Amino acid sequence: IETLLSNLTLPEYRSRYRTRRELRGRNAEEVLAKMEKWMLTLDPKDARYEHHLLEGLWVSWGLNKVHQPLLKKLLSASDYRVRAAAVEVLRFTGHQVKNQADLLKQAAADEHSRVRLGAIVSASWLGKSKGMPVLEAAKLKTLDEWMVYTLNGIQVKLN
Repeated sequence: IETLLSNLTLPEYRSRYRTRRELRGRNAEEVLAKMEKWMLTLDPKDARYEHHLLEGLWVSWGLNKVHQPLLKKLLSASDYRVRAAAVEVLRFTGHQVKNQADLLKQAAADEHSRVRLGAIVSASWLGKSKGMPVLEAAKLKTLDEWMVYTLNGIQVKLN
């Protein structure tokens, strides 16, 4: 498991993908315990540090035990691509994350449009009472044509 976890820092996407698949087939508790230790060995000064943590989040998601502290940390990452990927994880794991709607509302107010768009799309999974506040938060920022189209479609679906 330690070797597999170290593979998550490899530059080749397919190697990391195959590693995550292999880890999904292992004992979840063992993998998650070793992943905690692995994350502590990562260098925060590494330019790809947040991406390496994201790989860890994907491993926990694949084991159906999302590492919630890591998820919350990555939702405020400096790299917008990491934040957008964390929103995607949040979208599909609301059954595990009790404050999913609140976190999506924060993401809907993100400075980057890709993160906001992910939050808007995720709102469609929440139902009217939780989804509409996410959409309202998104409206407080500038919306591009893709966001407007998506937001309008989701509002119709939720109403």
